[in-house]
Amino acid sequence: MGAAAQKYQLFLCVQDLTCVGRSFLHSASLAARIPGVAAVEENGRQYCPAGNRGWGERFPGIFQITDGTLRTGELNSNGLGF
Repeated sequence: MGAAAQKYQLFLCVQDLTCVGRSFLHSASLAARIPGVAAVEENGRQYCPAGNRGWGERFPGIFQITDGTLRTGELNSNGLGF
């Protein structure tokens, strides 16, 4: 879908409204690697905070947002980065 959105010059964003923990890392990593993604919306941090326990220590720039920016540079391991 990312390639099609680029081809047709569509607005490209990631809306992962319910995923928490490792599943959100998957979405954030894809968003970081697909050129042209303008925004990531993820409400699971607010609505399901228990599902993120422990992840904030490992990836603070992904799970502890203070300035509206995901620090996807933390996702730098093999594969999707986590």
